[in-house]
Amino acid sequence: MPHVVVDGAGDLHALYQAFTPMLQRDGQEILKIQDCYLAKSGREALLDAVAIEQGTAQSFFIQLKQHEAAITVRLLPATDPEKTPAVKKTMAMAAALIRRVYPASRYGKTNLQEFLIGSDAQ
Repeated sequence: MPHVVVDGAGDLHALYQAFTPMLQRDGQEILKIQDCYLAKSGREALLDAVAIEQGTAQSFFIQLKQHEAAITVRLLPATDPEKTPAVKKTMAMAAALIRRVYPASRYGKTNLQEFLIGSDAQ
C-alpha cells in the first residue's frame, strides 16, 4: 500500500485550517484534492481526491493519521483506487501540503520516494 510518513509535523487541525483546494495539470493528467474533512477527534483527516490519466478518472480519499510527532499519508482502504502513477502523485501532493504547513518537517518512511517533491525520504 502506498504511504508516506511526514516526521516533525504538528497537528491536523492547523493543516485543516490551512487547506485550500489543489489542482495540478500536466498534459492529459489532472490531479485534484478538492476538500478536507477533519474527524472530531482531530487525529484523522480525509482528503477528497481525483486523479485523471489517459482519460480515466479515479475518485478516492487520502487518509491522514496523526501520530506522536508525525502524520501518515495513505489511501483510505474503503475507496481502494488502482495504484497508478497519478494516484501516487496525488498522495505526494498531500504530503507536500503537510511540508508547507510544517516547514521544519521531513519525509520519513515511504514507498513513494520518486513522487515526493524536495524528497529527503528514507
